[in-house]
Amino acid sequence: MIMPVWLMWLIPPVVFMIIPLKMLIDWFAIYLPLDKKYKRKEITVKASWKIWLTDIGLNLAAVGIMYAALFIDPLFRSNPASFDDVKEISNATPDWIVAFFEGVIANPFNSIYSMIFVLLVFIIIIFIQFKITQKIYAKFGLDDKQITRSSIISTLLMAPWIIIIPTSLFSSII
Repeated sequence: MIMPVWLMWLIPPVVFMIIPLKMLIDWFAIYLPLDKKYKRKEITVKASWKIWLTDIGLNLAAVGIMYAALFIDPLFRSNPASFDDVKEISNATPDWIVAFFEGVIANPFNSIYSMIFVLLVFIIIIFIQFKITQKIYAKFGLDDKQITRSSIISTLLMAPWIIIIPTSLFSSII
């Protein structure tokens, strides 16, 4: 089976490269949009851990939802003993499920079903991340305009962009 790009960041060697990189991006996403009238360094240090944990947690949630969606395919759920079993399960599976499954694994833009699903997950995660980030920034006494501006920039930089990257760009097998 081919490993989707959105699942690869959970592999231990990759985790040790991605997690610090995400923290660095989060620090810049917090520090740069703040007006100079605020204590930028102090707010960045205090808010960075909360926002970083929110970022990692919501990326894990997005990957978990994508992984859970793979269980729609009967072939993924079953444990076929022979190739004949695989053919039998595949022939009985509706085409839309096969298209959805292949889209989630390989390229979400190949199937309307997988595209709707992936974009819906992406939008929901972004909305949740925006609301949580707003609450975190509000605790530091920022005005409403600054809270909204910082939350939008942080959310867009820290969104789970990896779930919409097609695996088929990196693999000729698919």
